[in-house]
Amino acid sequence: MASSQFDQVTEQFLHAVHAAGGGLPAVCAACVRVLPVRRAAILLDEHDAGIQPWCASDDSARRVETAQATAGEGPAVSAVHEGLPVLVTDLTAECEDWPGFAEALSGTPISGSLLAVPLRLGDIRIGAVDLYREAIGRPGPGFTSAALHVADLVTASLVLAAGDVTKQWAQPVTSRWIHQAAGLTSAQLGIELVDAYARLRGYAFTHGLSLVEVAHRVVDRRVRIEPE
Repeated sequence: MASSQFDQVTEQFLHAVHAAGGGLPAVCAACVRVLPVRRAAILLDEHDAGIQPWCASDDSARRVETAQATAGEGPAVSAVHEGLPVLVTDLTAECEDWPGFAEALSGTPISGSLLAVPLRLGDIRIGAVDLYREAIGRPGPGFTSAALHVADLVTASLVLAAGDVTKQWAQPVTSRWIHQAAGLTSAQLGIELVDAYARLRGYAFTHGLSLVEVAHRVVDRRVRIEPE
């Protein structure tokens, strides 16, 4: 992509964020506005909790990202761990690299392809942006170049917000539930937090629930994770 095209994408992205009122949902929506994609989602690495969705442009993307968070694996998780974009050319048939994610996704009506691009600040990987195309198959180099540039713009938006208390974005309620549930489980079982998150995921997987659903039930004292 030529520098003039990069400049054009940057201008369109910033305009779209401003027009949508700013904030993380606006950044997510801007990805859809400036790229030939149907939907988008932004995920952040929350250390012991792993990769968690912070924003999705629609319910379809939100369901896919919930499946990734529940399984603890998927394209975005791999993109963050490897520091490289991960392409799924057909979401209905090519998720065999992540069996837990594929199973969690099995009841979700989703089609098309997905490009997960890591959000990087130097050597630090802070998350990923998932970009959903209607078409299956491998996108052209122009799309990939634009997607990498948009990922840089998303990263810049996150960094700028972190440095300005008036623009900081609150952690999603769903993410707060997960952290609270992990804290309760850690205290109740006397285990490390990272193990508590794993136990919550295991319960979710075994009972056919999302990680958020299990967390909500644990916080509401409707479910207690038992010792192994």
